[in-house]
Amino acid sequence: MVYHEPVLLKESIDFLVTDRQGTYVDATFGGGGHTKELMSRLNPDARIVALDVDENSQRKARELSELDSRLTFLHKNFSEIESALELLHIDHADGFIFDLGVSSYQIDNESGFSYRRNEKLDLRLDNRLEISAYEIINSYSVEELTQIFGKYGEEPRSRTLAKAIQKVREKNPIETTFQLVGIIERTCGKSVKALSRVFQALRIEVNRELESLSAGLEAAIKLTQRGGRIVVIAYHSLEDRIVKEKFKYEAATCVCPPHTIICTCGKIACVKVLTRKPLVPGEEEIGRNRRARSAKLRVAEKIV
Repeated sequence: MVYHEPVLLKESIDFLVTDRQGTYVDATFGGGGHTKELMSRLNPDARIVALDVDENSQRKARELSELDSRLTFLHKNFSEIESALELLHIDHADGFIFDLGVSSYQIDNESGFSYRRNEKLDLRLDNRLEISAYEIINSYSVEELTQIFGKYGEEPRSRTLAKAIQKVREKNPIETTFQLVGIIERTCGKSVKALSRVFQALRIEVNRELESLSAGLEAAIKLTQRGGRIVVIAYHSLEDRIVKEKFKYEAATCVCPPHTIICTCGKIACVKVLTRKPLVPGEEEIGRNRRARSAKLRVAEKIV
């Protein structure tokens, strides 16, 4: 079973590895593609910690760790990086890699992730989460739904769609993906883009992906030792903006308001941004792997 083809694999690991016997964290294990490439680059005394909340990822990681003792897997979200490393008595790492979004396998096979299959609305990456897409669609107010579809999905008809959802659920709960697809198509037209935007927005809300990313980046920058790197591959403009702004802030030597004559903030740069512009896949990789077309890779190096 192929989980998915890792995007920008060589480029990301080229940036990540600065010490062949160091400690590295794969914050989004997925199908293990980046971890396997790391293993091929590192010495026998190196260490790799992998995190993921997906059950299939957990099974794959267990299989891989049985073959290679350098790997330790923890069933945790990357927002929990700091506590995860504390459990393993690890103070610092030489690098962190984040491959954001969902895998092709999850979209194609896991429950409620695709608008192409009629399943119960879910969209949880972690089954331990209490709120699924079902609760959001059936209990969020029109204002809340409008904000989710507009902010996370950039859907231009977000309010109209939210009102249409409210009208339907007043009679009966909206339980399945196809029920929601029907409402979207009646409201926004039969548009694959509209379906993708709405399901993406729900997935981001269900899994608190943007909040988790901010927390994960904060921890990774804190725990990377000097000379180590934080590598992030994003597929969504909101994710990429969070990464870009976080790296920019941590690389700045002053964050005083523009009108300030003398710097009083005392800000110290703790990273150097190594990618002035994000790296993107070439035509060959996009032709081989359509998922790669929206990928952007950014890298920062810890300098203090």
